[in-house]
Amino acid sequence: MIEANLIFRSLMVVILALFATVFAVIYLYDRKQHMAGWLASAYLCGLGAFLVDISRSFLDPVISDMVAKLLFWCFSIGLILAIFAHYRARYPLTVIGGIAGVGMMPLLWFSFVDPDIILRSIFSSLTAGLILSCALPLFWKKRSGVLDNIMFFLITALCFIYFLRPYVIYGVLDATHTAANYQGSAYAMALHASSAICGLACGVVMLIVVGHDIILKYQLATTTDPLTGLMNRRGLDQFISKELSKNDMSDRAVMIVDLDEFKKVNDNFGHETGDNVLTRAASVLQRVTGNLGRVGRIGGEEFIVILDRVTSGDRLIVAQHLRLSIGMIVHPEIAPEDRITASFGIAVILEDESFAMALRRADSALYEAKAGGRNCVVEAHNDNSFTQIRYIERY
Repeated sequence: MIEANLIFRSLMVVILALFATVFAVIYLYDRKQHMAGWLASAYLCGLGAFLVDISRSFLDPVISDMVAKLLFWCFSIGLILAIFAHYRARYPLTVIGGIAGVGMMPLLWFSFVDPDIILRSIFSSLTAGLILSCALPLFWKKRSGVLDNIMFFLITALCFIYFLRPYVIYGVLDATHTAANYQGSAYAMALHASSAICGLACGVVMLIVVGHDIILKYQLATTTDPLTGLMNRRGLDQFISKELSKNDMSDRAVMIVDLDEFKKVNDNFGHETGDNVLTRAASVLQRVTGNLGRVGRIGGEEFIVILDRVTSGDRLIVAQHLRLSIGMIVHPEIAPEDRITASFGIAVILEDESFAMALRRADSALYEAKAGGRNCVVEAHNDNSFTQIRYIERY
């Protein structure tokens, strides 16, 4: 048993140090990888907890036991904060602080008032399990893919281990130990063995998740317009390819939006103001379109809206709503009388028509809107005719 315990101890030190280093390197390389930063902190605390735990014979047994357990809690806290960072959710600091505060009371009581190493272990393990359980509601709400489900089941398993380990060791096996014989006890053996296995499993899964996040980040950077956050032309091409592989795109509406006389904005007010105008227009297009379709920026002051299947009347209502909403944006850098407007060209994708052909018809409709006085909506028909819709002239 002693030889096996030494193997698990050595393995645990290597595992914790390795993952702490790897996650720290990732975070130092990219400070926006907050998940990796919290995981580095978690594994560093776990390493500290383990080193203190196996060094009890050289330190004050009560103080070292408390420090090891507090660092063990910090490992659980770091793990939870990493998960919340992954989902970009608000950190549950109040809940975690409450659980840790309640857990401190029996820890202090059974350390200094009524010393009992077994009860300290029981309450410490229960507190760590409760801290980890803070992530379960978030998982239940957010999990959507394979990695999410793996993390969910992993954290659930860790919670069960923390809750059941004291019961199995002290209740089922009826094991006991004192501060003097702790290192060779069944509890220490079970703690170190289960910690090594859980630490390895958790580290591998979290490393895969962090790597997946990094890949997605750089993929998104190539398909997203950095100024507006909308999909760019490459993102549009990927979206169209994906949609065509799943569904027939006929009867969807393609809408090209062009801000009227935008060059004058850059010439008269500067490119910074122009960027602000583009950002506000993109935000309005995204917000108003909502779940009705996808919005992208395809160059300069030109945007594209791909609407899902809607009726003829509905798509024109959406277009008018978008046109009016853009015209009503308040730009602090520009005088009210110089309000920014937009022209719209619409084409419905016909049966057996490619997206590129529909896009060309929408572009022709936009040209008609510009030639017809701007600040209007023009729809292209399948007979190469156009209809201009300008319901409201003034704001």
